[in-house]
Amino acid sequence: MDKHRDKDIEYVKKGYSLVAKAYRDQKDGEYSKLPIFLEWLNHQNNQGQILELGCASGFPIAKTILEKQRNYTGIDLSLDQIILAQKEFPNWKANFHQAEMLEFCRKSPPNLYSGIVSMFTIRHLPRIYHVELFTQIYRLLTEDGLLLLDFSPNSDEGRDTWFADLPMYWSSFSQEWMRLTFRELGFTLLKEFEDIKMFNGKEERTIYLLYQKSKEKESE
Repeated sequence: MDKHRDKDIEYVKKGYSLVAKAYRDQKDGEYSKLPIFLEWLNHQNNQGQILELGCASGFPIAKTILEKQRNYTGIDLSLDQIILAQKEFPNWKANFHQAEMLEFCRKSPPNLYSGIVSMFTIRHLPRIYHVELFTQIYRLLTEDGLLLLDFSPNSDEGRDTWFADLPMYWSSFSQEWMRLTFRELGFTLLKEFEDIKMFNGKEERTIYLLYQKSKEKESE
């Protein structure tokens, strides 16, 4: 495994572990009420197994999914975040696992999940691995399965201060790159939504994308 990537991943892991409880306490439950999230969750093509990449403490995304008695798996890089999730949802303790998302996807069987969701997580993966992750996600989705993800519209990569003034690693591509890449990988864009919220005293612009696995690409 790439040593530079290892350092960036450990940077992210350490950051989320150090502020696990404080980060949970400030999380906005409104994210699980976004129309694009509810459309993904309730879509007729997303009635099987669900995977969340970067579940953190399980609030609010896992909470909303589990309340609907859905077949859910959540993974997160930080063990401290997973412990919080298991304490908050004791009846679903076995549904939460510590794992690095790309490694987890590489080892998972194909056509397993009808829905995959990842919010505020992929932006912590080095950009050199974004295409591979998206390719793996496509492989894991069932036919016509749905992917919901977010991204920051600023094309950038590096380290900066974050929550509680802790350092954090960030990565993102431009909106144009995202659209082109997902189209080439075989995804069909169903909906796009832009949201602006305050986080850590700053205005944060986020783009949400709802994609469907394309039959045409799969049959090539």
